[in-house]
Amino acid sequence: MKKILLSTALAIISVCIFAQNTSLPFKAGEKIEVTLNYKWGIKADIATLSFNLQQGSHAGTPCFHILLNARTNNFFDSFYKVRDVYESKFEYDLDPLYAMRSVSEGNFTAHNDYTWSADKKALHAKVSKSTMPAPVDTTFRSNETIRDIINMIYSLRAADIRSMMAGKPVSMLIAMDRNITRATCSYVRKEVRQVDGMGKFNTVCLAMSLKRVGGDFPEGETKLVVPTGEESKSTIYIWLSDDDNRVPLYLSVPISVGKLEIRTTNLENLKYPLSSKVSK
Repeated sequence: MKKILLSTALAIISVCIFAQNTSLPFKAGEKIEVTLNYKWGIKADIATLSFNLQQGSHAGTPCFHILLNARTNNFFDSFYKVRDVYESKFEYDLDPLYAMRSVSEGNFTAHNDYTWSADKKALHAKVSKSTMPAPVDTTFRSNETIRDIINMIYSLRAADIRSMMAGKPVSMLIAMDRNITRATCSYVRKEVRQVDGMGKFNTVCLAMSLKRVGGDFPEGETKLVVPTGEESKSTIYIWLSDDDNRVPLYLSVPISVGKLEIRTTNLENLKYPLSSKVSK
């Protein structure tokens, strides 16, 4: 369960301030709830994640503020209780300012605090875990901005889909604990996707490849072609709503045993009409 939640993978602006960047596909007050479903012989909904996007500030700077709460459903609490909280603050141009991750999963606990330098070329990470003898302070330096997992999700929603369709993948560095991972997304296709409990949607399907990196990071992007064969078994697939909201409606995540699927189950206060929905 810990690895499932860590890999999942898993602010926004009022009208008066949003004029700074009207192209973003979300607004203040947007709420998204998703359900994690685990399949191994049988299928079961094991946990829910709730995204709450608001306006905020950090060190006097107006910013987007998002809280993500993840918790196992009552039935699974007796097997493996999960109570995770993720927090992210980022500027209106999506540059990260602060991130926090507090994990309580079974007997495992962890806490991350991330802060960035003004030029975004340095990330200071304070990391503690129940499996570590003492907390550790780490500074990562890169010519490319390193993002927290929440900031990465919203940056992907704001990515230029037309450019991706033309063959240019989106590549980002992501921090988790003391590790840096490169996430590279490529366009796969457009398709109609059924989302249980929500209906049928026109979607844009993306393929995400994850690769652990370390040390200082040179400029440049990791290239990715649409995965096939054995490679596709280690690829995350993401279906975004094919409308101006770019809501992550469905994800398929490979895990060592079984299959993890993540589906949106509730949407509130979207910035644009949900025009991608074609039927119940």
